[in-house]
Amino acid sequence: MSEKSGKYLFDHLDTVGELLALSPFGLITDVDGTISEIAPSPEEARVSPICREQLASLTKLLELVAAISGRPALEVREMIGIEGMVYIGNHGFERWQGGAVEFIEGVREYPVKVIAALEELGSLLAIEGLALENKGVALAIHYRHCPDRESARRAIREKIATSAIANEFQTLEGRMVVELRPPLGVHKGTAVNALRESYRLRGGIYLGDDASDIDAFRVMHQKGFSALGVIADETPDEVAREADFTLNGVGDVTRFLRWLAGAAPALRQ
Repeated sequence: MSEKSGKYLFDHLDTVGELLALSPFGLITDVDGTISEIAPSPEEARVSPICREQLASLTKLLELVAAISGRPALEVREMIGIEGMVYIGNHGFERWQGGAVEFIEGVREYPVKVIAALEELGSLLAIEGLALENKGVALAIHYRHCPDRESARRAIREKIATSAIANEFQTLEGRMVVELRPPLGVHKGTAVNALRESYRLRGGIYLGDDASDIDAFRVMHQKGFSALGVIADETPDEVAREADFTLNGVGDVTRFLRWLAGAAPALRQ
């Protein structure tokens, strides 16, 4: 898969080493499908103790270690549970900071709109296996467990098209999910840029596996940083095309984090 593309990360660790020598340096990672295996339901997903151990070590070696997820920020913090990490939720709409969740400007009216959208789209629950997830300021419609996924996806898009309240949101798609997000021009790329500016980063790596990570990849490229694609069975081809280097699944990410934690002390002297 990624090895055949000539971009397999473990064939290019010298390049990563050059980046790692820059300071301040940031490691920013997606969560589901990157440091946590895709699970049958969001509640079942876990970050392995080994991966958590490496991330905890890296918070002591790098100026920034952050997680950016489509999950709410509090949920991301509880899932990873490492003091010293920065947690960005809902693709950049919220951030766990100072013991509380902070929302970006203009987003506070959307929890009420999400509830209204849930009511208006509730008939979709008649589709076997479909699930609606209230994410506070956004709404996710999961169809991973639907017997006919493509038919379910079409039904979701058709229902959204005829829903007045749903059309007040931006509609985006991920791995077996359609999301309604506030149309405020916020995405993982804007979140990465905000971190880059606030930490004055000179170097960095972003790890991601899905279409929602491509905005972050592109911002990293603009700044001369590196974007690492985590390739799995459901990963869109565009992720590999946009990535500087690739890794083969969550296990390979853990292996890379172990290498990074071991290499950082010598490379950052």
